[in-house]
Amino acid sequence: MDTPIESVSEQWEAVIDDMEATANDYRAAGWTVVELHPGDVTPLPGEPPRFDVLVPDNEFDQLQTAVSEAAFDTTELYRAEDGGVTFVLTVTCDTDREVAVCCPLYYDRQTAIELSDRADDGLTTTIRTLADDRTIGIDYDDFDLSETESPSA
Repeated sequence: MDTPIESVSEQWEAVIDDMEATANDYRAAGWTVVELHPGDVTPLPGEPPRFDVLVPDNEFDQLQTAVSEAAFDTTELYRAEDGGVTFVLTVTCDTDREVAVCCPLYYDRQTAIELSDRADDGLTTTIRTLADDRTIGIDYDDFDLSETESPSA
């Protein structure tokens, strides 16, 4: 797998490993889980502030099926920092339907400042295909960009 940021590739791989372990825990509890393996993550501090996440078509198809009737009500954030880059594993859940979406993100300190300045009402992750012909948005109401401690990763 290609690594989005070569200087911290080991940490990115650790986040991916943590995502897979977290997804397996949810699956063992009977949940439907979609793991996303971004080819690119682009923080966009504009209006509204968001992350643009590019995923393979097959993962997008799985996501589209899993979220078609989902009502996400919780998000868990697992963080780690290395070399000035913050890595976040988001696990967004519909607890009633037992559906979870695992999406790793990353951003640098300057981007965190820019996003924080505009993220009073939360952040969105726009997940899209390479052709950019299909998108799905996942909203995070409480995404604290300044916190970097992590129970994982």
